[in-house]
Amino acid sequence: MRRSCCVVLVLSIAAVAPPAQARDKESSWSRAGAPLPANAFVPPESRDNNAVAQLNAFAAGDVEDYSGGGILDEVRLGVLTFWQRNGESEEGIYATGQVLFDPFVGPFENRILNVVLRPRPHLGGNVSPDGTDQIFGGVTWTVPIWRFFAEASFGGTIHNGPLSGAEVSVGCRVLFRESLALGLELGPHWRVVGGIDHSSHAGLCDGENDGLTHIGGSIGYRF
Repeated sequence: MRRSCCVVLVLSIAAVAPPAQARDKESSWSRAGAPLPANAFVPPESRDNNAVAQLNAFAAGDVEDYSGGGILDEVRLGVLTFWQRNGESEEGIYATGQVLFDPFVGPFENRILNVVLRPRPHLGGNVSPDGTDQIFGGVTWTVPIWRFFAEASFGGTIHNGPLSGAEVSVGCRVLFRESLALGLELGPHWRVVGGIDHSSHAGLCDGENDGLTHIGGSIGYRF
């Protein structure tokens, strides 16, 4: 009778007590039979879309928006030399400087739109004791390429050079001006830039049109 009571008591406790496994913490072993997450396997056909996805990520990614919170974005100082493919030339070295301002519009959420629709306005000049002095202005487009960047600008210039009868005659007092440049970022503020600029009247006024072309480099400081 006593043995039967003990058996009944043991069975009752076993039925009420929770199993030992219920008190164990989750482990690698307990997760061994769990299904794989939905993103654990990428089918081969989906991998073919990686190039498109990377292009979309580039377009939507972060880009230098040239919005320093003020008006002035960058100052540059450098030296130039006259260069003309037809052999006509001005002597001497030119000192050049320019300031680049923040874009007029705010940044977009697309890198390509930021590059195309948000150029920086610029204003600058070239000075030489032996050549033509210029004051120029326009807009500059900048394309970041890792630590490098490419630039293109377009605008106008006023100069004090001869209009006719000289080795280099440009026909008009006011000219178009465009430039191309490559640069290297030296840190958050400093950069070096090398490029070429050309000014001419593009046949829009009478007279000679030898043009003014310079090559050189400058050092820039960004605020």
